[in-house]
Amino acid sequence: METGNKLLHSIFDVTHVEFQTFDLAQNKLAFSSGMACQLLGYSDEEYRRLSNGFYKEIIHPDDLETVQQTIARVMNARQGEVVEMTARFRKGDGSYIWLYSRQMIFERAADGRAGTIIRQVEDVTRLINLQYELKSKVEQLNLVSFKNSHLLRSPVASIIGLVNIIEEQEITSEHNRQILHFLKDAITRLDEVIHEINDVARPY
Repeated sequence: METGNKLLHSIFDVTHVEFQTFDLAQNKLAFSSGMACQLLGYSDEEYRRLSNGFYKEIIHPDDLETVQQTIARVMNARQGEVVEMTARFRKGDGSYIWLYSRQMIFERAADGRAGTIIRQVEDVTRLINLQYELKSKVEQLNLVSFKNSHLLRSPVASIIGLVNIIEEQEITSEHNRQILHFLKDAITRLDEVIHEINDVARPY
């Protein structure tokens, strides 16, 4: 048994993922592999106390509804159904980290209701921050494209106007007519591209 427990804890340490069981009937943590304490910066005693009420005390206010909805989904889940959740939790130093968890019913009470759930929890703060950074970069690129397309639109509109004026004049040279046709075709295509950029990059 001791060897088995040692092996389990070694696996927990290597994977850098928290494994736990949560007693829904008593609304408190039953078992923790210890990684959550390291991730959040709490002692085991503090973490167990904060687990009461499914960690309500340290959940980011904006994520409380998400957590409540997740609990409701778990309570109504089928046996073996995995329910996922991503939410922010407050660390011991006051900052927040994003935790992603997967939970499912492990044991049911005599009346069939969810009794104990098993959970896998990992820190995804870096991934979430990268996603926000990427989103910000894309928005910046869209804004630059939108502004640049407007800068291009003015001279293109002027050229289109000049081409229309020239078309109204009597052009006798076939060579000049070909040049005018080529110029008009190129400007029309450029104008279409600018409109496409506006449609795609328009800020909302």
